[in-house]
Amino acid sequence: GTDRSGKGPGRGRGRNKRNDDSRQRRPSSYNHELCTNLLDELKTHHCAWPFLSPVDKSQFPEYYKYIKHPMDFETISKKLETFKYVTNEDLYKDIKLIFNNCHKFNEDESEVGQAGLTMSCYFDKRFAELFPRAK
Repeated sequence: GTDRSGKGPGRGRGRNKRNDDSRQRRPSSYNHELCTNLLDELKTHHCAWPFLSPVDKSQFPEYYKYIKHPMDFETISKKLETFKYVTNEDLYKDIKLIFNNCHKFNEDESEVGQAGLTMSCYFDKRFAELFPRAK
């Protein structure tokens, strides 16, 4: 006789753990309103202009040869609006990606490079203030 219950050795244990539907609830470490406010703050910073929308492929075709994971504030806004972030740290990583890409592609002395350094420092300071235990 074969066991057709599908519960061979060790199977079936912990099945009811799914009922806590933790996968659908946002962790308490995620604060959508604070993340949205922080992004709005960043977007209005006087050095934010190079990061507001995706890099123009026709203007800078070589950018996408060097930068494999482009990111910008417009894309992050869309991700926030569609609740793609699960933790504050997810937002942190995407914003840092913007400035890491900037540093990788631009000379530090260039206007865009300087804007990236300024924004990165400003962001780190604001994130630490808003989310003291995060990162």
